[in-house]
Amino acid sequence: MMELFGDPSVWLPFTFAALMGLSILVYVVLDGFDLGVGLLFPFADAGERDRMVYTIGPFWDANETWLVLAIGLLLVAFPVAHGAILTALYLPVAVMLIGLILRGVAFEFRVKAPAPHKGRWNAAFFAGSLMASLAQGWMLGMYIMGLEATPFTLAFAALTAVFLTVGYSFIGAAWLIYKTEGGGGCPTRATAGPGRPLGWRRCSLRRPSGGWPIPSILTSFPTGSRSTRRPAPPKA
Repeated sequence: MMELFGDPSVWLPFTFAALMGLSILVYVVLDGFDLGVGLLFPFADAGERDRMVYTIGPFWDANETWLVLAIGLLLVAFPVAHGAILTALYLPVAVMLIGLILRGVAFEFRVKAPAPHKGRWNAAFFAGSLMASLAQGWMLGMYIMGLEATPFTLAFAALTAVFLTVGYSFIGAAWLIYKTEGGGGCPTRATAGPGRPLGWRRCSLRRPSGGWPIPSILTSFPTGSRSTRRPAPPKA
């Protein structure tokens, strides 16, 4: 045991690899619900979009710090791997960075934009979230397949990009269930028409979303009250 921990060249790589894996895991959980909320923007009306933005407002910028930490650990501990991975994934990394920048700009400007122009920033916020999610899924798929560019690996990377985007959407929906007032009740046929599909998604995701407390725990106990009272059933 002393020989194992006495030589930093033995245990230090495993330590940095564990820290990097932990950083990526925390980023996926925390920034995952940020990206998921952006991906759900087209399925919400104007009032719901404002509420969706308010739920991620205090956290979205800090959550991306975990990605910076993971890349920094990769550069410091494994510089050769850092150069090889980013060289092979240069294009999806650029797409991801453009998407994250677009999300940040749209998030800030949609609050200050007049009503006629808010729709453009909503579209930009959705586009940035979609670009970042697909790029991350593509990089994950290519990394799993050894960074080799063959028809099979490209198809696998594309499939991984799609399913990671769907997973982010699920995390975002679970976050909205937790943070939205009245999230415990299902919409009725009278209150949830064709223009309000978000309510039906919230209702259908209630049972399988048992992991909704994870984002809240990892975001340092966000402030704000949440109503736990179920809405009264409609009168006959």
